[in-house]
Amino acid sequence: MMVFITDIEPLRYSNEYDRGYSLLSEYRKEKAARIKNPDSRMQSVAAGLLLNYAVGKWIETKKHDEETKNVPLQYIDFYSVLNANNSNYNYEIICDVYGKPKFFSHPEIFFNISHSGKYVACAVSDRPVGIDIEGGRKASISLAERFFDKSEADWIKEQDTDERFFRIWTLKEAYGKATSLGVLDILSKIVYKIDKNTVSAYECGTLKNITIVEYTYEGYRLSVIQL
Repeated sequence: MMVFITDIEPLRYSNEYDRGYSLLSEYRKEKAARIKNPDSRMQSVAAGLLLNYAVGKWIETKKHDEETKNVPLQYIDFYSVLNANNSNYNYEIICDVYGKPKFFSHPEIFFNISHSGKYVACAVSDRPVGIDIEGGRKASISLAERFFDKSEADWIKEQDTDERFFRIWTLKEAYGKATSLGVLDILSKIVYKIDKNTVSAYECGTLKNITIVEYTYEGYRLSVIQL
């Protein structure tokens, strides 16, 4: 598994936006063009470019049989992402029955993308994977009390911090994306138990055999789940 993050701020300059947009796959161009909010549109453009970069690095790594387990989060500055763009990696994307994007002709490569504020993150793997990044907004204890398991809500309320809330939230979101079920379907079904730096996931009381990776970056919380 490989995980990358980049900053969308350079896309605020029209020349960089136009250049970045021109390099996108048709799928991503159409998706970005439908978005009215400028920041969301920049996130979409950056997501397409970062996915292209991530796929290129994944294929290069696999070609040399390099280890891809427990790879640390890699920050890639936007211009490196832009300059490394290779149209050969703009693989055709389709959506499964749940609406999760996947590569049509390369089913052996799994990916997932998330964005929040000025950052876009992407995970690539040889197994189903989900990623979520959150930052720049306040936690909702009432949401935790309503939708999370009681043990999770109690753990958050022990310190009542944004960090604890978004740690659980990103873990749930990442699991929902990895499984294609979506976060609303799994908010109360997947339960996380956190003991210091150890995180375990349970569904209906049964321990899940999944890979859980967590990161923090510039005040943002990221979680990645690999099935």
